Parts: sequence; structure tokens; C-alpha cells
Amino acid sequence: MPHDADRLGRQHPPRPRAARWAATAALALAAALVAGCGNPRPAAPAAVSAGSPPVVLDGAALHLPLDRYLLGPHESAAVAQAYRALLDQCTRRFGLPDPQLRTADANLPATLNERRYGITDAALAATAGYRVAKPRPVSNSPTPAGSTAPPDPRTLDILTGRHPGAVDGRPIPDGGCSGEAKRRLNAGAPGGTDLDLAQRLSQTSYFASGRDRRVQDVQRAWSACMRTHGLRYASPLAAAADPRFRTGPVSTTETAVAATDIACKKKTNLVGVWFSVESELQRPGLAANRKTLEKIRQTNQIQLKVARGLGIG
Repeated sequence: MPHDADRLGRQHPPRPRAARWAATAALALAAALVAGCGNPRPAAPAAVSAGSPPVVLDGAALHLPLDRYLLGPHESAAVAQAYRALLDQCTRRFGLPDPQLRTADANLPATLNERRYGITDAALAATAGYRVAKPRPVSNSPTPAGSTAPPDPRTLDILTGRHPGAVDGRPIPDGGCSGEAKRRLNAGAPGGTDLDLAQRLSQTSYFASGRDRRVQDVQRAWSACMRTHGLRYASPLAAAADPRFRTGPVSTTETAVAATDIACKKKTNLVGVWFSVESELQRPGLAANRKTLEKIRQTNQIQLKVARGLGIG
């Protein structure tokens, strides 16, 4: 899936796992109610002091200190798909309709930081502008209508376990099928871990870095560079959010603005400065939470192993 922010080149920190699981359970419930990896990248620069930022443009090659504890875009999609597959295995035991599992969206950034500071891939921008990929032609094929059969009143009980008991003599798992799917996805993972911590720290550092004087200064330099080409945007994220570049075919205007955007990033070293400032801001939180973050890393690896066991990823 990409979120609009990802598609447009804006950073959109990933939602906490609990929210993603809740969302996938809701999708499964809705379906039940209505139904009858690229070229090698150059080595990433080290996360150095913001006092001596590296000269860098390729966002996809960047590795922030907290990245070790985060799933990449395609890894997150694989884990979410694995959860839905495990949920489906459980609900089918109770005769519920399949939750119409979706394949992972191919139009995702290749890495966590490919678009963290805006677009940087000049070759892609030349054809796709601010999009993650060039839009495909819109199909005019009609969408099949869903079933109008009344929902089974036991569906929510089976999915959530809100009323413990049995259905047709089959015991509902603790926490329903959602609880069972989570347990299977995390079998062997360290317990009592705040799995959303790494994502919260990453989100906090991103927004804090945007408020840092050094980042604001380089954004003003980037904006001044854009003005020399007749383009008025306060920041790269404002350019990515231009309503003209959100939907429909990629225009020559969009690709021209995107090319200028990247050229001005290169001229001002915006990516290098922002990356260095955010690296600096991430280190204290990492040091203070290293034990918990290591448990999150272990859990990530376990979830990915489960996904691979299901033929996903």
C-alpha cells in the first residue's frame, strides 16, 4: 500500500504495530461480513556528527541509528500479510468467509529512508515525478459487487474472543482468531516488550530534526535555489504535497519540478545535513533504550521468519 505521503515523497512514519494489527483485523472483519527486491545501492554513509555532514543525495542508501530496530517498507508489508494469513487459517476453522487476503503493494519505497527527506532518485523522477512509480492506466473494468448475505452474528466473537466459549463445539481461542494469529506471529519472541518504541523514537527524531535550526537553514537555502527557477516552495515536503502532483498522469511540469527539487538538494546538501542532524538526535534515545530495542530487533526477525514460512516475502 503506499500511503499518499509515501507516494508523494513525504515522510510518513509507520503506524504502531498495535494499530496495524487492529486495522488488519478490522479489514478481515469487514471482508467476512460482506464476502459469501532492485539494483545494488552504494554503501550507506555512517551516521556522523551534524557538525560535519557528509555530502550525500541518495536517500535510499542512508541508515539512521534506529533503522536496525525497524522493519523496512516491504518487510512491514510481509509481516502484515503474514498476520492476515494466520488470521485466515483460524477463521476458516469456524467456517467464516475468507478475508480476501491482499498481496503486498509493489509501489512502496525500497528502503526506510528512500523518501524520508523527499525524493532523491533523479532517474525515477524523470518518469514518475513525485510518485513512487509511474501510475498505471486506470482500468474501466467494473468492480464485482460483494455479497449481500446477512453477517453471521458469531463473527465478531470468533475474531476477537469478546465472548469466550465455543462455536459448533469448536472452542474460540483466547483473544479470538486475532489473538491466535498474534501469538503464532510472535512465537518465541521476547515477552513484555513495547514493540512500538522504535517507531515512536524514529517519528520523534524526524519531527524534532525538522525543527532544528540547521535543518531549517538548509531548507531555506533549498527554497532559495528553487526560486531561481521560478518555483516557490518553503520546503521539499511542500513541493511533494503540490496538489497538481497527487493524481492522474505524470505531467512534464511535475517531472521538471522534481528534477529541479533534486538538483537543489544536491546543491545545498540538504539530505546530508538533515540526515546528520537526525542521526545526532536519535543517539540518546537509542542509548537509553538499547535493551528494549534489541528485543524489538529479535521480534522483527522472528516475524519475518514466520512470514517466510508462509511463503511470504
